[in-house]
Amino acid sequence: MAPIEGQRRDARRNRAAILDAARELLAESAEVPMCEVARRAGVGQATLYRNFPDRRVLAAEILGEQVERIARLAAECAGDPDAFFVLLRSLVEGVASFYGLSQLAREDACVGSELERSRKQIAELMKRPLRDAKAAGALRRDFSLDDTFLLLGMVKGAMESAEGPAARAAAAARALTLVLDGLGAGSAPGPR
Repeated sequence: MAPIEGQRRDARRNRAAILDAARELLAESAEVPMCEVARRAGVGQATLYRNFPDRRVLAAEILGEQVERIARLAAECAGDPDAFFVLLRSLVEGVASFYGLSQLAREDACVGSELERSRKQIAELMKRPLRDAKAAGALRRDFSLDDTFLLLGMVKGAMESAEGPAARAAAAARALTLVLDGLGAGSAPGPR
């Protein structure tokens, strides 16, 4: 539900405030009541629901923003043998920043299906950088797209016991650093 062309400036400002508030709150938890989003955004309930009829639509908008951010980054890094690692770090930062979205997806099938659509789009964006990293010898040859999402799941697991956004970001960064040490082209493949 992107802003409508010709939308009034105050309406665009309200929509942006709602999204900012939702991003902040979803960094904390999936337990984000819509009234709290409205309060944090400084808008009334009617304004909130006019823009986002329910939490699912709001979550889908934020997921869409994240996919667009990864798509822009992929375009900027196209052809760089390190693009895979740049994108992977950005994905991990997104997982840490929007921890509540993954929790929400587990609780809500509609958000879960939106998350799955986003996952497929990201997989498409990661294919070429993954191939390029392998061709450059920067990534072990047996690493796959499925492994990318396995890695993201491991990072989520590392964040589960962390309290608050800063601790989750630190846990995610540490988990990624440890995993990246094992992803180099010289790393021995694990058991099959």
